[in-house]
Amino acid sequence: MHPERVKAAIRMRHGTLAAFAAAHRLEAQAVRDLLRGMSSTAKPHVAELLGVNADQLVISRDSTDVEFNSSARASTHRLNATVR
Repeated sequence: MHPERVKAAIRMRHGTLAAFAAAHRLEAQAVRDLLRGMSSTAKPHVAELLGVNADQLVISRDSTDVEFNSSARASTHRLNATVR
């Protein structure tokens, strides 16, 4: 799973990564370390939040589950349309 999706899920339920860490009695950097692939102490807690097994949770920036639309829009933004 992409780190941004994990952060979004944590922020929707706890507000901040630090609040999530505090609620689960983790060190302040534990979640950030997990997202960078440097620690696994927060992994069971994050997996529980996401509703998956800890051994199935793989965090990778190469993940293909991110929706990204890079196509440029043909028209200008409505606020910039009159500025020229």
